[in-house]
Amino acid sequence: MQRLMIVDDEPEILNPLQSMLEAEGYRIDAFGSPLKAISHLKRNEIALAICDIKMPEMSGYDLLKELRVIKSNLPVIFLSSKDEEQDQIIGFTLGADDYVTKPFSKHLLLARVAAVLRRHVDGSVKDKSSQIIAGDLVIDQSRHLVSWKEVPIDLTVTECLLLAALAERSGLVKSRSQLMDAAYAGAIHVTDRTIDSHVRNIRQKLKSSDEDCSIIATVHGLGYKLKAD
Repeated sequence: MQRLMIVDDEPEILNPLQSMLEAEGYRIDAFGSPLKAISHLKRNEIALAICDIKMPEMSGYDLLKELRVIKSNLPVIFLSSKDEEQDQIIGFTLGADDYVTKPFSKHLLLARVAAVLRRHVDGSVKDKSSQIIAGDLVIDQSRHLVSWKEVPIDLTVTECLLLAALAERSGLVKSRSQLMDAAYAGAIHVTDRTIDSHVRNIRQKLKSSDEDCSIIATVHGLGYKLKAD
């Protein structure tokens, strides 16, 4: 039974959501307080977190940063009444794995939860020898570990899948649609801007370890490619 954590300060959202997910076989830890959720994660293993964005104690954006400090590869889905594209881009840039807007349908949310968990689990059970090496870039797909010039790069599961898709065939262009399929397995629809946000985030993390790192090239009108050696 997979253990999920929900954080939302509105009981009218939190309680039905907990009941719905428990009915699907998940074990749910529900919190109306982000601070209590942070304390809980420090002591327990959680497979996925679903977080509201607008909360009085702490915004979902700030909560995500705290959760990533405790468990860097924890899959996170934002659940929010904010449906503006810019808010979604901010969430993805911070490292969220998905974003569902309120009001949401039961079937949509369940599909998003299943898709994010599947991506995370599928990556964890790959052949332990499944490494991708592209010059100074090394990707350990079995553990979602990435390093550049032997310096660890902290990527989310989605970011790791995107980078691996580019690194598998350096120098060849991958369209945004191909990258969507690699990261989301065709289970849900995401926009081009979502992929752009993930790529921007990967670039920033690589540059944080090496200012001269510019291995991901934009091919205007087509997509992205990893620069060949």
